[in-house]
Amino acid sequence: MPERDPKKFDPARAHVLDAPERERYLPTDQLVALLELQGDETVVDYGAGTGRVSRAAAAALGDSGQVIPVDESPEMFARLREALADDPRTRPLHITDNHVPLPDGCADRILAANLLHEVRGESALTEMRRLLGGAGAFVLIVDWERGRDRDSGPPDELLYTAAEAGEELRAAGLVPDVLDAGLPFHFAVKATREDG
Repeated sequence: MPERDPKKFDPARAHVLDAPERERYLPTDQLVALLELQGDETVVDYGAGTGRVSRAAAAALGDSGQVIPVDESPEMFARLREALADDPRTRPLHITDNHVPLPDGCADRILAANLLHEVRGESALTEMRRLLGGAGAFVLIVDWERGRDRDSGPPDELLYTAAEAGEELRAAGLVPDVLDAGLPFHFAVKATREDG
C-alpha cells in the first residue's frame, strides 16, 4: 500500500469535518455568504470532503443553480456521494490528478476550503482557472493560515499565509483579493481570472 501524502487529509478522520465545534471557527453559513450567490450559479466545491458546505450552498440556490462537489480521494468521494444522494441540485464528481471532467469556463463560483495547503505543487489552481467563467465569476480560497495560534488543524509548516496564497493564485493566472472574513484561524481570498 502506498504511503499517504502527509499534506493530504486523512479520510479516517472524516468525522472531524462535520463536528459541531467546527462551526465555531469555520461557520458553514459564512462560507456560503462569501460565495455571494444569487441563485442560478454553477458552483464547483473543489475538495468537497463530506459535502457539508456543498449541501448548504445548494440550499442557497434556485432551481437553475447547481453545486458540483469534487474530490480526489476515493474514500471521501464515497462519503460525499452518499451524503448528497438525496439532493437534486448537487452532482458529485470523482477527480484524478486535478482533472475535473467539466468544460472550460463552466463555473460561476469555485470554493476551495481547507484545500490550498493540500495541493501545493499540483495543478489544482490551474484547473480552477480553466473551469472559471467570465465576468462576475470567482474562486474563493479559504484555508488555515500559518502563524495563527490554534489547537487544531494541519501543522504550520504545511500552511500558507494569505499573502503567500495570493502569490500562488497570481502564478496560476488569477487576480487575488484578500478578504477580511473575520475567521479566527483561516484566511479568505477571492480571485478572478486575469483575462476576465
